[in-house]
Amino acid sequence: ASGKESTFYEKDRIEKLPETEQALVEIHPHWRRVLVQQSIPEQLNPLEELSRNLWWSWTQEAIDLFASINPELWEEVGENPVELLERLPYETLLKLEKDGAFLLNMQEVHNSFIRYMNVQPREGMPTITYFSMEYGLHNSLKTFSGGLGLLAGDYLKEASDYNIPMTGVGLLYKYGYFRQLISAGGEQVAPSDAQDFSRLPVAPVRDDQGNWKYVQIVLPGRTLFARLWKVMVGRITLYLLDTDYEANQEGDRSITHNLYGGDNENRLKQEILLGIGGIRALRTIGLDTDLYHCNEGHAAFTSVERLREYIQDENMTFPEAMEVVRGSSLFTTHTPVPAGHDSFEESLLRTYIAHYPERLQITWNQFMNLGRYHPNQVHEKFSMSVLAVKLSQEINGVSKLHGEVSRDMFTGLWPGYLTDELHIGYVTNGVHLPTWLGPDWKKLYEKTFGADCYNRQEDRLMWDRIKLVPDTEIWSLKSDEREELINHIKDRLADASNHIMDNPGQMLEIANALDKETLTIGFARMFATYKRAHLLFRDLDRLARIVNNPEKPVQFV
Repeated sequence: ASGKESTFYEKDRIEKLPETEQALVEIHPHWRRVLVQQSIPEQLNPLEELSRNLWWSWTQEAIDLFASINPELWEEVGENPVELLERLPYETLLKLEKDGAFLLNMQEVHNSFIRYMNVQPREGMPTITYFSMEYGLHNSLKTFSGGLGLLAGDYLKEASDYNIPMTGVGLLYKYGYFRQLISAGGEQVAPSDAQDFSRLPVAPVRDDQGNWKYVQIVLPGRTLFARLWKVMVGRITLYLLDTDYEANQEGDRSITHNLYGGDNENRLKQEILLGIGGIRALRTIGLDTDLYHCNEGHAAFTSVERLREYIQDENMTFPEAMEVVRGSSLFTTHTPVPAGHDSFEESLLRTYIAHYPERLQITWNQFMNLGRYHPNQVHEKFSMSVLAVKLSQEINGVSKLHGEVSRDMFTGLWPGYLTDELHIGYVTNGVHLPTWLGPDWKKLYEKTFGADCYNRQEDRLMWDRIKLVPDTEIWSLKSDEREELINHIKDRLADASNHIMDNPGQMLEIANALDKETLTIGFARMFATYKRAHLLFRDLDRLARIVNNPEKPVQFV
């Protein structure tokens, strides 16, 4: 099948052997692995280039270009242009090759991409490497589960648009995060679908001889190997590590099967791979950066590996290496609940990284204290967030309020200092605007603020022009989008495979009650407990008055 790894039996070569040797070969056949991929006409090569860079995913002209090829198939493949091109019949490709209007449109989009990519990086900017367990770049690439990953993906896209010299590092998961379904009985079903890397915008990282680059980490009784892939996010390169191949033992191949999958031991192996393996990946590629940014505590082992480099390779003392590492490390914490921060038993750490204190020229207890709120408390678990805080000069929450919560959470790490005196700040979460704007909103923005508005978002005077747009135009846009949402929900409710089947009458009642003219409040993606939805039901009488107001009704999705 196109794009799949397949094998064949070398029959022609065997038939030329003597009969006695033929018999032996037939008992022990030789297999050869072959990768079969779609070949598109040379005139359509720009489509292949565009499909391999996620720039297309936030560029409306590129999205429209791919969608125009085959709208039904585009929707079927989850708006994945790599798979779209793989699955197109060759007759369709030949037809596109002769379609003058399509070729002209394709060339215009490709020219825009080339101009975008050829802009020189800003001078005098520090180079940054961003480490994250997940990246939400596009639905077709299952490397994220929720807000943490979406923020990381938007950071890379924004860095690309602003031409900031940033590199991303993460893990490439075979199954990613589970796909959420609801069974007929109302229970959540969590199927995991294997990703076919040949149909994703990922490419192996190879050396000059064409060999696949990899890193290795010593684990108890064996060596873990991780091969390197890269994803192009506009001008930014994201490197991803993958352990699911023949060089590893069966148990280690599953390290990169699922995002946040497995038990606490597998989580530790994932974080060793991201932190220690991530730094080694940079060195294998030949990268050394000015600033190392840990997105959540999952990546805190990056600093431990950097300490080892300075002490072993540059003969620094532990205190000297600490100063250098801290001076070039930034930690962003996301979780407001202490239980949401990863921590590991001392026995588990002894199993996997018992050799690190010797390499750092410190004692085991000194090493454990790097991850303890309370030094020398032998029964306290090793916290990855505490490790990240102690090895970073700058720490930030993701909103003003979360910055205050984070200072309260970590205040015990600096005895003698008041909470308000701590150096934990905040950077309010934002989004990559072109990714999240609908097509009609993009047209309005570009007409109102200029085609370059996405690169001038800090220009406050520019945004004042929104006051020149008639209220009726904005209201019409919002009403159209709300209607599209309500119609989408009604279509899902009408599909028996998409909803609970124990009470069809209730489904019909919901579908009839949903109104495109009603204020709609939505919980997106996950109805997580920390979002405190129960607060809606604190005062049922008040809630009833709000949602049943005949003049200003409210509905929740």
